[in-house]
Amino acid sequence: MNYPMQPNYFSDFDDLFERMNQGFGTMGRAVSGSADFAVDIAHHDDELVVTADVPGFEKGEFDISIDDDRLTVRAESEMESSSDDDSYVRRERHHRTVRRTIHLPVAVDGENATATYRNGVLTVTVPVEADGDVRHIDVE
Repeated sequence: MNYPMQPNYFSDFDDLFERMNQGFGTMGRAVSGSADFAVDIAHHDDELVVTADVPGFEKGEFDISIDDDRLTVRAESEMESSSDDDSYVRRERHHRTVRRTIHLPVAVDGENATATYRNGVLTVTVPVEADGDVRHIDVE
């Protein structure tokens, strides 16, 4: 027996609650101090390697800068606009901007930093500045 498709009267409420939850999630991140994306920082002998998961961007959409001991990563992605906007039933993809400033644990040489972006993972490699006052002592 075929029944005609019944309208989902709760879909408007579902959309409303989903938007409210997204707003609370953003507010919670702002209060707790967490950022838009996660990072790992590894300190190797003569360099820091910062790895960040930032999927959904292109290489050209990143703005990476180093100022003293702060590494700032910004990325902005634009949604492609289409002239046939009336054909969408639901549209959730939109303009997205992420930004995070990371305080680096050691003095770095920002002039010689490099960055790569592959498969949604950004890797920034920053040489550590050699400190003339540091003296290594051999253990006898």
